[in-house]
Order: sequence, then structure tokens, then C-alpha cells
Amino acid sequence: MGTASWAIPVGVLAALCSACFIFIWWWFPRHYQKGVQADMDRVDEERRQRELAQQQMGGDVELGGEGANAATMPKKPTTFTYQPPAYTSY
Repeated sequence: MGTASWAIPVGVLAALCSACFIFIWWWFPRHYQKGVQADMDRVDEERRQRELAQQQMGGDVELGGEGANAATMPKKPTTFTYQPPAYTSY
């Protein structure tokens, strides 16, 4: 019996597939974590900017605080009244 003519190509293909799988297993989670960390940093920076703006204005403008724009903004209602939609049977 001679050597099988398919052994070397199958071995090379298996090695290539294994190398690609290991590369994907290493590469994508690493960049996913970088992206998540970048998003978290952006959210933290926006929150810090918002809190800084609230401190400079003297209160939460959206809740009717004592800020510079509080006088021009309408007051929000203190209670929430829910109006269910009217359903009709046609």
C-alpha cells in the first residue's frame, strides 16, 4: 500500500482551520472589550459633563431646578395621570 494522497492536503487544511479558529478566538473578544470600554468611557464622560453643567446651573433644569434656564422652562407635573387609549370594536 502506498501513502494516501489526501493526507497532506487534509492535514494542511486542518492546521490552517485551527490557526484561523485560534486567531478568531483571540482577536474578536479583545476588540469587543476595547469597544465596550470605549463606550463606557464615553458614557462616563457625558455623565460627568451633565453633572458639571447641573452644578454650574445650580440644580437640575429638567426637574425645575434653580438654574439659569429654570424660569423659562415649564414646570413638570408632579403626578402622572395615565390615559389609556380608547379601543373601539369596528
